[in-house]
Amino acid sequence: MLRPIFCACLILGLEVFNAASQEYDYVVVGSGPGGGPLAVDLAKAGSSVLLLEAGSDLLDDPIYSGTYQDITSAASAVNNPNSRWDFFVKHSDDPERELQYKHMTWRAKDGFYVGLDPPEGAEQLGIWYPRASTLGGGAVIDDAVLELPPDTTWDYIANITGDNSWAAAEMRKIYEEIENSHYVKNGTEGHGFSGWLETNRGNGSWIDNDLDAATVLRAMLGQLGVPGNMSVGELRNQLNRDINALDPDRDQATGVFGLVSHTDSEGRRFSPANYIRRALADDPDLPLFVEVNSTFTDIAWDPLWSGGPPAVMGINYVVGPSAYKADPRYDPDRNVTSKFVYIGKELIIAGGAFNSPQILKLSGIGPADELKKHNITLVADVPGVGANLGDIYEGSVVLRTKKSSVGNTGSYSVQLKTSVSENGSDISLWPLPYGFEGYFPGFPGDHEAIAFTIAFALKNPHSSQGTVTLRSADPLDPPEVNFRFFEEGANQDLQGMLEAVNFVGNMKARIANSSGLVPIEELGPCPSSSQACLKNQAYSRHATGSCAIGNTASDPMAVLDSKFRVRGVDRLRVVDASVFPKPPGAFPILPTFMISRKAAKVILESNWK
Repeated sequence: MLRPIFCACLILGLEVFNAASQEYDYVVVGSGPGGGPLAVDLAKAGSSVLLLEAGSDLLDDPIYSGTYQDITSAASAVNNPNSRWDFFVKHSDDPERELQYKHMTWRAKDGFYVGLDPPEGAEQLGIWYPRASTLGGGAVIDDAVLELPPDTTWDYIANITGDNSWAAAEMRKIYEEIENSHYVKNGTEGHGFSGWLETNRGNGSWIDNDLDAATVLRAMLGQLGVPGNMSVGELRNQLNRDINALDPDRDQATGVFGLVSHTDSEGRRFSPANYIRRALADDPDLPLFVEVNSTFTDIAWDPLWSGGPPAVMGINYVVGPSAYKADPRYDPDRNVTSKFVYIGKELIIAGGAFNSPQILKLSGIGPADELKKHNITLVADVPGVGANLGDIYEGSVVLRTKKSSVGNTGSYSVQLKTSVSENGSDISLWPLPYGFEGYFPGFPGDHEAIAFTIAFALKNPHSSQGTVTLRSADPLDPPEVNFRFFEEGANQDLQGMLEAVNFVGNMKARIANSSGLVPIEELGPCPSSSQACLKNQAYSRHATGSCAIGNTASDPMAVLDSKFRVRGVDRLRVVDASVFPKPPGAFPILPTFMISRKAAKVILESNWK
């Protein structure tokens, strides 16, 4: 094998950050919340690391850089064809139920059609589920909300694997390691102040100048049983409650909390892309090599390996923009270059909940019957690959006031505990200054100028019955995705969502006529009494679980052990949101940042030293 030849040079245009050699200690596929920080951490420890990203880098783009730095422009970032992949998924196996989703997407002659009455000849595509394709991954286009999952998320993994390093108390230490907080007093217990992840929170100053938003907030608090005659200062104290505080009762806490975000001291988005750039700028000799516009095709297995299970030797990938068919700019006549690199130690897959199981299956790791169907040589029969796909359930109530808009709705969440909660608060609810009914091409949609929204998420759904299956053996073909929403525990989950809708209805009734907002009209998408509507109109964008960690000695569906190692093979790990056996709270991005650091520690403590 060739040994690494380091040539540290930053090439403007960011096709390649450092000139590539032909062998690396580690190759990381995917630069998002799992892979990006992991690659930097391994390189800082002295290992040579190649980081592959299928998308481009847009932070310096003169047209789009503002869109990605401003977290209030998240909708524009998600819709931008330069940074997204278009997946079209199913919510169930019932074709009739699918057609009742009011934002079903179709391909028409003049582009996408979204709705229930497609033009003649339109092709049904499915439910739009955008994924990021850019340096930094989903952290570059998300709403930037950072919310620690319930402690039960971590304790469950510790219990099923027998690995106490996953216990909530241990994972809190990792959170403290990676955080650089700008919103709590330096030295506050449970927070970090020297990590890579910039965290911030608004100071609630909007409450001084926005009477309408304050009226809505007071109504929210009133519905929670808090006196409605609070002073502005008392309202600000509510907004300064820390949802990520070190508090033994945190998971049980309800009420109003300020939204914490991955933003810097100036309020600009801070993502793995920033961490990567900062690391390279701080150390020109850092052995981190970043190739963008580089799309994985398959793993090469070592034919001479005799030390146990099949072992990774290297990977094949193609270099060229928009190579993956989910890219809206994909051109079948595009020019791409095939490349191969050797891997001295390990390959880490961090492609996310859709692409990581696809990568494993294309490389011969997955359910034997499915691989046989696509004439893929079986390397390891691992039936759990692509199974256990889960997500939170999201919904919304769109409201129109007597005024055209309430303007700024503030930056906060409301945590609720419903009658069906099994462990603490189970609904996270937040206001938006426009009409929002889920994700579809061009969202937020028709209500934008005349409405505001109370959106909500059911944080601990019962069903993780979704699947990611191969569409073909073509590595550039997106997989088929079916979430199978509400396949288990539907009555409980729908009741929880219904209580969130009713909370909004009762909140609305508390707004006084003198506010100037009344009457307030509900524009949809569901009547307050309709579980059937909630079932059909639920949406999501936080997929997890398709390469789940478990006890590989006793659970045949476990894909990874507690050290992120793929069962049945050697030198291969997965580190992204697909590893969670259950959805980790309302927003998986912070838990994924945390497991990225955990994986780096595990890898560096292994026998590769």
